[in-house]
Amino acid sequence: GWDLPRQVMIAAPSLKVVSFTGIGASKFVDIPEAVARNITVCNCPGYSDNTVAEHALALLLAVARSVPQLDRQLRAGEWNQSIPGMELRGKRIGLVGFGGIAARFAELCAGLGLEVLVWTRTVTTERQSLEHVRFVDLETLYREVDIVSLHLASNENTEGFVDAAAFETMKPGSVFINTARAEIVDESALVAALHDGKVSAAGIDVFWEEPVSASHPLLSMDNVVVTPHIGYNTPQATQSLYDIGVDNIVRYFAGDPINVVS
Repeated sequence: GWDLPRQVMIAAPSLKVVSFTGIGASKFVDIPEAVARNITVCNCPGYSDNTVAEHALALLLAVARSVPQLDRQLRAGEWNQSIPGMELRGKRIGLVGFGGIAARFAELCAGLGLEVLVWTRTVTTERQSLEHVRFVDLETLYREVDIVSLHLASNENTEGFVDAAAFETMKPGSVFINTARAEIVDESALVAALHDGKVSAAGIDVFWEEPVSASHPLLSMDNVVVTPHIGYNTPQATQSLYDIGVDNIVRYFAGDPINVVS
């Protein structure tokens, strides 16, 4: 589930297959070393698609209606009915990336009456046939949507993908949701956009440093809803994760490897 450094592979000469219980195996397993030693590395795609999509929706709803802030105030004895909520029906949401999580999230958003715009590097004929989404270029997405939700994989091509220029391009007062990976976002640029009002609110489940420091600026903002990288964690997703993880090993030794990363 976490790091598998080269020293472990060197110390395990009989190692044939690694089943990484997650998606981003390349961040935690030394892939070049695995290749050099002819070790097959598999991952567990799709195990949390629905779970993370539902968490993204939970963050969006919490942000749209200021749920955590109002909860804190009410428990402190303050009866505050002055904060207007954001009605989602009729708004536009832009999904940056369109893997399994984003595809499920798009369905949930469409069911709420949101217009769903999508940017992805790969627009297949099958994807184009989807009636509840519209594929656009990235600049159009940033400029036209009321909500931006991030769904990219974390790799060398996506680190810092959402930077100050991206936030500047976004529609003023946009809402920003990130249940993907922190490394995809320039955190200082996000903080600045929230301070300036370019981004009106955010729902964040992932951080550059985890556990996050209590002094992190996002934690002191009333217009930010934060959770401790928990979007993937439900009993159903965990069961699916280990079912796939074990199946990877069984299928490898049956001569029919699946979910091979390297």
